[in-house]
Amino acid sequence: MNLLGKWLHRCELALLYLGALATFAMMCLTSADAFSRYLFNAPILGALEITEKYLMVASIFLGLSYAYRGGLFIRVTFLVDRLSGNAKLAADYFAHFVSLAFCGFMVYATGQQAWRGLSDDTELSTLPILVGPAYSFVLIGFLALTIIMLVDLTRVRTGQSMLLSQEAPSAT
Repeated sequence: MNLLGKWLHRCELALLYLGALATFAMMCLTSADAFSRYLFNAPILGALEITEKYLMVASIFLGLSYAYRGGLFIRVTFLVDRLSGNAKLAADYFAHFVSLAFCGFMVYATGQQAWRGLSDDTELSTLPILVGPAYSFVLIGFLALTIIMLVDLTRVRTGQSMLLSQEAPSAT
């Protein structure tokens, strides 16, 4: 693995661990809120908002590039599998470019939303926590996915693209 590949892999793992940590925090906060609500009749203030505005968003979007690398995206290949040679290669490139275009659009759109959110002073209704920074999780996730897909574009010709692979590669 080259230097860029190692760096991308480390960034991807950092995002994955942050997403897993957000999932763990969401589980703990939800359990503590339910425990507090039913045992003491005193719910944790802002638990639902923190869960849905921050933790859930982080746990979903920070793992996008890891899911891509792991071959976890849905593929419908019944038509492409019947193609041969150059037609299959053209279809593979088309699928990769459409996926890249979608990711590029999402980076642009979520970047604008994150920029607006960071300059906005809207807070959660129950706690003085800004809502805007949560939009950055979506941008970071799609940006990481787009970069991984751009690097993976060079592997389409050999049939080793992670977008088009039939089995998930090993996690190591």
